[in-house]
Amino acid sequence: MSEFNKYVLNTGSEAARRLAVVNEVHGADTRDALKLAGLSEGMRVADFGCGVGILSRYMAEHVGATGTVIGIDASEDQVAESQRQSAQLGVTNTHFQRGDAAESGLPDNSFDFVFSRFVLMHMAAPHLAIREMIRVLKPSGTLLVEDGDFSSPFSYPDSPAYRRCFDLYRIAVRIHGADPLIGRELYSMVRGEGLADVQVRLVQPVVTTGEAKRLPEWTLEECGPFLIERKLTSAEELNAIGVQLDRLALDDNVLVGMARVSQVWGTKLA
Repeated sequence: MSEFNKYVLNTGSEAARRLAVVNEVHGADTRDALKLAGLSEGMRVADFGCGVGILSRYMAEHVGATGTVIGIDASEDQVAESQRQSAQLGVTNTHFQRGDAAESGLPDNSFDFVFSRFVLMHMAAPHLAIREMIRVLKPSGTLLVEDGDFSSPFSYPDSPAYRRCFDLYRIAVRIHGADPLIGRELYSMVRGEGLADVQVRLVQPVVTTGEAKRLPEWTLEECGPFLIERKLTSAEELNAIGVQLDRLALDDNVLVGMARVSQVWGTKLA
């Protein structure tokens, strides 16, 4: 993987816990979007950037025994962990393979539904991935993409440490050649590729208790070494931020808002 297609955060089994908590935060909104976009029994689905396969397995349950879900991910570690978890859970209608979101290797016009969440913000050329997703869709098939605008996380009461955490995360994403604010552009990007009946929803989860309040802290821990190596922060600053984020996570009076997410779906023309 070139530097401009690397993950900012950990992958595979090291990422499994964080990705499970991410899905706890965003999963209900994603499930609503999948329903609105028309995911149904018997569909053949492609999950671009499947991570450890959490949403692939959810979609597999809903397409049933007559449907199938193919998950692709650029990380071999993610693919291996997806396969391991699916086998452990006895999910038989999912299959996983390594592939770049812009060059998936999947056949033309072969899927009823294509899905992607939190992938485009990690890509230097996200429009190429959108075109690839459309390429593999059947005529009249549906594309659903979700991505975040990482200018929007907040805490109340306000925390300089929380703001600084996301300042650093945005810097890390941009150094990788990608766009941490891509959520605000997503509707225009999808419309620009010629899909019909394009719909959009904006959602922003808020959290007051539980492990989800640890997500900013975990994010900083994972991208911290990269930032230190680039001399964009120091171990001392990261430690100080971590102490403050720990206090926020333990304080039920503090509300934190995660990234605002754009959910965009549309239909491929014949």
